[in-house]
Amino acid sequence: MPVIEIARAATQAEALAGLERWKTRWPAAAAHLEPADVLVDSMRGPSTTWTRIRVNLRHVPLRERPPQEPLDPDYDPWAGYGGGDRSGPPARPARKPNGNRGG
Repeated sequence: MPVIEIARAATQAEALAGLERWKTRWPAAAAHLEPADVLVDSMRGPSTTWTRIRVNLRHVPLRERPPQEPLDPDYDPWAGYGGGDRSGPPARPARKPNGNRGG
């Protein structure tokens, strides 16, 4: 589906304000949006939640679809996070199967 991301913000109000600015910049595209085309997601950060807004352009004619732009606002919930990188394998070795189980 043709989905673009509009905003990432610390609060839902800030994210919705970014959506309104986007609609002002792209009024022809915004006119085609249906309520279900605006996706407002509560996301989980390291210690708080934040809001992401995406727009599904499926009802917008191809010639009127705006490109992906820089996010407005562009909140980074992970900025300054001092935790370890959790993207790799776990720090401890995998458990060995227990050969004493009945079977």
